[in-house]
Amino acid sequence: MNIFYSETSIETLNIIIEFLTIKWSDKQITLLKKEILKFEQTLFENIISHQSLKKDSEIKFALIAKKQVKIFYEKIDNDIQILAFWPSRGNPDQLEKILSRIK
Repeated sequence: MNIFYSETSIETLNIIIEFLTIKWSDKQITLLKKEILKFEQTLFENIISHQSLKKDSEIKFALIAKKQVKIFYEKIDNDIQILAFWPSRGNPDQLEKILSRIK
């Protein structure tokens, strides 16, 4: 299995990192990166089943960073594509637009 990051996922992750840089410290950024690696490991080990979106059951999401960030992804054949990172308190309408643009 391979994990691929879409352009949108990289863009949304960079926005979150920029916010953390302004509001928090490098420690929070390091923790976020570690949690992303842990998330990837759970995908490789297939030990956790994540929730699906109500509107599109193919898209799943997981909470990381003390439930402050959601990772949206989908399984395509035997691979995983990370679609977006999103702050848990982010505008759901904007998220829906982003995800519909990807699909």
